[in-house]
Amino acid sequence: MAQATLPRLKLLAAIVDRDKGEAAAGLFQQEGLYFDFLCMGRGTANSQILDYFGLSETEKDVVLTLVPAPRVNEVIRLADERFHFDRPGRGILFTVPLSAVSGQVPRVLCKEGGPEVKKEENNVDTAGRWALIVVVVNRGNVDAVMDAARSRGARGGTVLHARRVGMEDMEKVLGFPVQPEKEIVAILAPQEHKRPLMEAISEAAGITTEARGVLFALPVEDLIGLQALAAE
Repeated sequence: MAQATLPRLKLLAAIVDRDKGEAAAGLFQQEGLYFDFLCMGRGTANSQILDYFGLSETEKDVVLTLVPAPRVNEVIRLADERFHFDRPGRGILFTVPLSAVSGQVPRVLCKEGGPEVKKEENNVDTAGRWALIVVVVNRGNVDAVMDAARSRGARGGTVLHARRVGMEDMEKVLGFPVQPEKEIVAILAPQEHKRPLMEAISEAAGITTEARGVLFALPVEDLIGLQALAAE
């Protein structure tokens, strides 16, 4: 008997105000999504933008989880009912497609007896319209990244702290010392702004600058929480 094909998975990211991350993770777990990771971050929008979006604070929780693609719309609906992402300043939720995942994960998320996996729908029509630009720089260079990004129309981003590992090998390849303490800046942008944004950031904080920035972009397939920006 032929083995049933399991649905593809997506990485779902929810960016919410600090201390709401546990509630978001709890909601995902209630829906049978058990691969949750919570990171502490901070927003980079200036006070004028914070006022525009009605944001009261910049300290953020970033919750990452894996979700079967056919269940994305339902999970987004439940999260929106709980956190009101459709209102300015309540946070952002988006998904990123995955090209591969470890073999047992889909079986756990799509196992019998779990939440029903219906035929995939596409009610959140944002596929291809947005990109997630990720910039990894030496600690202390976020302002350089965001100044360059704002010069090309970016409104803000989210910053995560990180630490570089395997520095010895990287230093041999690059030919210069590598600072272990890093900051990761994630910026959601319309697809047509991706290239000019990345070019400006690379010039100001790329690998040949003191920031030693490494940039890459990921496709965004589902997005809620940027209605005011998307409407412009």
